[in-house]
Amino acid sequence: MAADPAARTPVCTRTDLRVVLLCFLGYSAAYLGRVVMPASVLPMQEALGWTKAELGGVQSCFFVAYAGGQLVSGILAHFFNPRWSFGLALAGSALLNMLVPLLPTPGAVRTIWLLNGAVQSLLWCSVVKAMAQRVSERAMPRAIVAISSTLSLGTAAAFGSAAVAAELSCWQGPFFLAAAALGVSSALWFAFFRFPEDAAAGAPHAAAKAYPRATRWTGDAAADRRPTRNIMLFVALAGLTCGACGFLRDGLQAWSANALRDVFRLKDSFSILLALALPFVGILGAFLNKRLREREPMVFAMTFRSFFAGTALAAVALLAVRLPSLALAVVAFAGVYLAMVMVTNAITSIFCLAYRRLFDAALVAGIVDTICYVGSSFATWSLGRAADVGGWTLVFGLLVVAGVAGTLLCLATLRAERHAAAAAGEGRP
Repeated sequence: MAADPAARTPVCTRTDLRVVLLCFLGYSAAYLGRVVMPASVLPMQEALGWTKAELGGVQSCFFVAYAGGQLVSGILAHFFNPRWSFGLALAGSALLNMLVPLLPTPGAVRTIWLLNGAVQSLLWCSVVKAMAQRVSERAMPRAIVAISSTLSLGTAAAFGSAAVAAELSCWQGPFFLAAAALGVSSALWFAFFRFPEDAAAGAPHAAAKAYPRATRWTGDAAADRRPTRNIMLFVALAGLTCGACGFLRDGLQAWSANALRDVFRLKDSFSILLALALPFVGILGAFLNKRLREREPMVFAMTFRSFFAGTALAAVALLAVRLPSLALAVVAFAGVYLAMVMVTNAITSIFCLAYRRLFDAALVAGIVDTICYVGSSFATWSLGRAADVGGWTLVFGLLVVAGVAGTLLCLATLRAERHAAAAAGEGRP
């Protein structure tokens, strides 16, 4: 009997591999170029004498600009050619990271990091659009895993370089490393990425033909057989859930090293090395989400489980700080971060791409990421103030409250997801 031709067809074509690799390298560098600031707060505080409130304010500037820019770029993503928007944003972020060590005053760094947030806000919608139109249906699950792992990889590089910088008393090094990684990624992107309208043959990739609504949502409920109101409610609740996740994830990431140093009297470099465990554990999140996705058709059913686990572990982290217990704190921090990475990946990647037939994937990616970073912005500033005023018990108490809110929002979003899927006549997206 002749073998089935479909069985011999590779899961990933050469175009799939090229596009996913370029997106992976570029977005890993992008995370390095944004997480380098929270990773470097201890050596910067030691060298420059800034307060926690000042460092939190700098980080908030990034998140405020990123959130606002994400919303704008999500709305305008239909008109972007990601060859230019992604490549130029990487180059711009490289330049801004290089400026931080050259202008090390609170006012100048706030301005630079605000601009960095605005420039980087172009990146995620460009990645979603590039993948939606250039990656084939068969390769998409693996592509989502690869892109989801960029958060942990970039964060690990940021915290690892910051730990070395703290030991060498050279806080500037991680920023120069980020600038180099972003610059190289930009050059590779311009050299090897081709969008359909750039292609020599002039014909779009087969993936773009497979789901023509991937980058356009008409809003015509009658034509699409999908009630617009249900879809809008679904997206809004997903965004709010992502906002609670951003508060918990980035609040922990921004201040974990400080908490370990202050509560357990550790060296700066050792505190950062312990915080480095967070991104390495977070790498597992993409693979765990893939396994959960294979068993659970509802995105927010799997997200609820992750959020519930993260909230419970945030309560354990609060207990560890109160005791205090270093081993329990490190395990709890890692568990919270892993759970929140899984939530982030599920909403910003799986949700947007799995439901690309219901709405404009790039637009919705911009909306949910915007709300996520509103939560992040509020967390970095408010938790820095809380640490100065009420200590680390107050900080971790606020993280538990954010976890409870996110868990309840997951349940509401799951209900909206079931209504949206039923209205679309689909049991599984």
